[in-house]
Amino acid sequence: MKSEESYWEQLAERYFQAETSEAEEQQLRRFLCSSQAQDSRFDEIRATMSLLYVCRKASPDSSRGVNKTSSPWERAGERLRIIAVAACLCVAMFLGWRQYQQHNISSVRIAGEDVEADASLLMQQQMAEMFNPIDQSNR
Repeated sequence: MKSEESYWEQLAERYFQAETSEAEEQQLRRFLCSSQAQDSRFDEIRATMSLLYVCRKASPDSSRGVNKTSSPWERAGERLRIIAVAACLCVAMFLGWRQYQQHNISSVRIAGEDVEADASLLMQQQMAEMFNPIDQSNR
């Protein structure tokens, strides 16, 4: 049992030194997912291999299909597409905000004049006038 555990530790060490074959890497992954590797000694190896796997999958080269031999024009085109999408999102957010602001403005007629104001402010003013008694002594 001890020699088998040392075998897996040595294989993990070789893996981190990039000296393993694809088949050995698959064996190591399979072992780390098994019930035999639930010992705390293998936690760090399992965590590090998981991190490497996620980083490899998240790298721009593997996720977008852009290889290192792409031309500068292709890379510039990719950047321009990203910038165009970001600009479209900014314009859409601005238009939505503008529409929200216009929707929130009310127009009322006071003393024969049209007054535009924020609906919430008009409502607060109206509520204050309704519930505050009018001082009759000033009239």
